[in-house]
Amino acid sequence: MRRAKKTYPRAFSALLGILAIVLALFLIWLSFQPAESAISSQTQNTPQSLENTFYASGDSRQENPDEDPQAAVLPQPASEDGSLDNFVDWALWYAQQEPQFPVREDGSTAYGELFGDPYAQWCSEFLMYCLQKAEDRLGTSYIRSVYPWYPSAYSCGLWFKAYYHYFDVGTYVPARGDMILFDTYGIGYPDHVAMVMEVFVNSEGDPVITTIEGNILTDALPQIRSRQLSCTDSGILGYGSIRSANYSYEGPIKYYSDADAPQESGADSAQEPEGSDLWWDPEE
Repeated sequence: MRRAKKTYPRAFSALLGILAIVLALFLIWLSFQPAESAISSQTQNTPQSLENTFYASGDSRQENPDEDPQAAVLPQPASEDGSLDNFVDWALWYAQQEPQFPVREDGSTAYGELFGDPYAQWCSEFLMYCLQKAEDRLGTSYIRSVYPWYPSAYSCGLWFKAYYHYFDVGTYVPARGDMILFDTYGIGYPDHVAMVMEVFVNSEGDPVITTIEGNILTDALPQIRSRQLSCTDSGILGYGSIRSANYSYEGPIKYYSDADAPQESGADSAQEPEGSDLWWDPEE
């Protein structure tokens, strides 16, 4: 006797079909997981804050950071209102877009080129370059009115002195956008300059500066990077403030110390180190 052929409800057959489709989709998704994991790993290893690290791009420079996909990691300032704070935001943003190692194979930089000497030491030239980028973008005139325009730390400091915006270390807590003047080797006047990105109070209640700077004299390789320093760090000589005047300052205006004070023509004439170029038209 033949048995009747076993049959299944249509709903059960449809369910089996759906399960087969789901299984096929799962296998397809699973096959793509190694590539997606690699992409995810690369994304997680990408620096999210350029205050701590910078993209290194060897000898290549991104001439247009607005079109650089890496620049999107650090959002552009939200405004272009041209206020001083907004100008500082843009100058610091441009500074953080520059490659960590900007010196070309022949030893030149775009920063030195800005002042006609591509092979110059470039700590101040780097800051001037970023200020100029912000100025060009916003159409402002803070250069030569709020900020100096000189290719040397020495002259930048004297400019702040001339307009009574200079503070000796230990007498002032700097603010975002201020300039820091370093006397790295204790020579009595600035040999390096940086800009303040942030000032915060540490767990001991002491203010700490986060800098942005290039061509630090003690670095093994010339580079652009940030440091966190005490406001009274032994390497700091003073500060150039962009917001606070210091009319009570009683130190020398046209020099820094006996190490570079005029020796022959009296206290009214400036004797600057070689490579300095301050023109003494500021309210002599």
